Amino acid sequence: MHIVMTGATSGFGANAAGRLAAAGHRLTVGARRPDAVDAAWRAEALSLDLDDFASVDRFAEAVAKGPAVDALVLNAGLQTSKLETGAEGFERTFAVNQLANFRLLLRLLPHLAPGARVILTGSGTHDPEEKTLVTPPAHANAEWLAYPDRDPTLPKKDQAQAFRAYSSSKLANIMTARELARRRPDLAAMSFDPGYVPWTGLARDSGKIISSLVSLILPLTMKRDRKSTIDLSGEYLASLAAGRPIPMRVAITGRYAIPRWCGSSRRLWRATMWLA
Repeated sequence: MHIVMTGATSGFGANAAGRLAAAGHRLTVGARRPDAVDAAWRAEALSLDLDDFASVDRFAEAVAKGPAVDALVLNAGLQTSKLETGAEGFERTFAVNQLANFRLLLRLLPHLAPGARVILTGSGTHDPEEKTLVTPPAHANAEWLAYPDRDPTLPKKDQAQAFRAYSSSKLANIMTARELARRRPDLAAMSFDPGYVPWTGLARDSGKIISSLVSLILPLTMKRDRKSTIDLSGEYLASLAAGRPIPMRVAITGRYAIPRWCGSSRRLWRATMWLA
């Protein structure tokens, strides 16, 4: 299988990529630092900066020159400590986690093999019923998420704003997977819930001290079935990419209902296409 993957240089993404390489799959990895890709994988490491839409386009063009893609794993993402404006002028968390991944998906759709698997890494933080410490989404309005200054529901505090930007971007990822499944029933489109995995570097922009404290303290507040490890989540993600069975609880597309208040996945798809 030819597997194209982002978010493969650290955390459970790197664990999954290592497993896929060991199983003999052909890997194409997009990374901000291609030299950080493990040489033992014998992967094709290409430059990809999700903060830069031109970089996304160049990566897609390079992938299109190779063999058809059997699995597209959109695992890369970030979480910031406060709202930031990215290089494209959008709120950075939403731009990277949703808009850039969506842009890459659209550009690679013509190059997917029949029956290809498309996996977007989501998060249980998208669902208020999960009652995590991360501020849950209030809506799935792409314009407000891209331009928070237009959002009348924006929380007052920096941390709550940043947390909600993250959980909302994950909600958008899940809704994108659902809409892709509706539009392209010939593909296996899904979203993956890794659970809470400490020490992944997701919150690296918050600094080492805050990131470490989160990794130490947050698991103590969570339900047992929400906790995971780099090794376990890596195993599940690799299995999804390779088409092997996994517990249904980690396949978000089949696990969670999308709250009615968040609106239509079709509407979000159209709005994301306009922005990306």
